[in-house]
Amino acid sequence: METKNRDTIIETALDLFAIQGYEATGIQEIVDKAGITKPTMYHYFGSKRGLLDAIIGEHGRKLYEIIDRGATYNHDITMNLTILARETINFALGDQAFYRLFTALSSTGPGSQGYIASQTLRDDINARLEHLFAEAAADHGNMKNREKAYARTFFGVVNAWALLVINREIELNDATLARIVHQFMHGIFS
Repeated sequence: METKNRDTIIETALDLFAIQGYEATGIQEIVDKAGITKPTMYHYFGSKRGLLDAIIGEHGRKLYEIIDRGATYNHDITMNLTILARETINFALGDQAFYRLFTALSSTGPGSQGYIASQTLRDDINARLEHLFAEAAADHGNMKNREKAYARTFFGVVNAWALLVINREIELNDATLARIVHQFMHGIFS
């Protein structure tokens, strides 16, 4: 029962945060929808922020693991970027509520609780991608000292395409993946 209550609270809050936003969702709404009491929620998470931290910790760890595997440099940056785009978008398709929430939190003001809560995951993802681009710079000298910009830009491009896919505006297929990587590597006028 303990694990079931905890999981129910997490999934209920995640769905509400993804639809309404973290700031706009109240504790009472979460507990009512989860069918539990406030003391039960506080027992597991201590606060609304503690609940958000648990969501980011559990779901975000899975996203980071996908990025970590895809960013293992194999001396073919195009292949790495294709793998990263495919696996990140597949993650977004499989965990749409979390992906929407993470994207929204990353876009809120730097002083907001949601932005602060998601900072570590963003930093970890950015650092891993920066490391990939630093390794690739050994094979592609013109990339040197641009790792930070490349990491942020690539993840931004993938996020934009992931939202197009999960909103069913486009379909994820090999041609889409090629367009994503091509757009990042060559720009929009190529």
